[in-house]
Amino acid sequence: MPGYKLYYFNVRGRGELSRLILHYAGVPFDDFRFEGKDWPAFKSKMPFGQVPVLEVDGEKMLAQSHTIARYLARQHGLAGQNDWEQSQADMYVDCIYDLHGAMRTPTWETDPVKQKELFDKVNQDTIQPHLEKVEQHLVKNGGGHLVGQGLTWADIAYYAYFTTPIMTRLGGEVFSKAPQLKKLIETVGNNPNIKKYVETRPVTSG
Repeated sequence: MPGYKLYYFNVRGRGELSRLILHYAGVPFDDFRFEGKDWPAFKSKMPFGQVPVLEVDGEKMLAQSHTIARYLARQHGLAGQNDWEQSQADMYVDCIYDLHGAMRTPTWETDPVKQKELFDKVNQDTIQPHLEKVEQHLVKNGGGHLVGQGLTWADIAYYAYFTTPIMTRLGGEVFSKAPQLKKLIETVGNNPNIKKYVETRPVTSG
């Protein structure tokens, strides 16, 4: 089995999906976290001066969060059973990246009143319409998983996004029209490996 070392800040952010994939698969890895003040010491060593970066066997380095997560999913049976399923899983993960983008402005807003207004607007205009579509796809697929009949990294990506501190602030009502997706997210969260990791991971701001 390859030796993995994942470089990222001591936050969830763009490194968390890869961490969750590895923990779900039960694959040991070096979760190398550092604080912002220490970043200059590592920046020049990274392929594009950015993180996350996955180091494989102490010599090969892979950059870009989406690429890393997809690679790990393929390596550990979480990418889909065929080309079509893999493309579907990619599609759903791309949707999550779109949702991250929609939340960027309210996330960085410092005025609490204005921040809530921005959150509510994104929830109404972007998140809820998306969840309605996802719910329809889940029901059509049998309600268990987003792609095929088994768990993929797409399921883990939705779990990762909707359990971030920023999303949990919207409360359980965010899933009022998406009970199947809520159930799926709970299923991922109840996986023993995921549960153990979540209970012991560092408490961070984002």
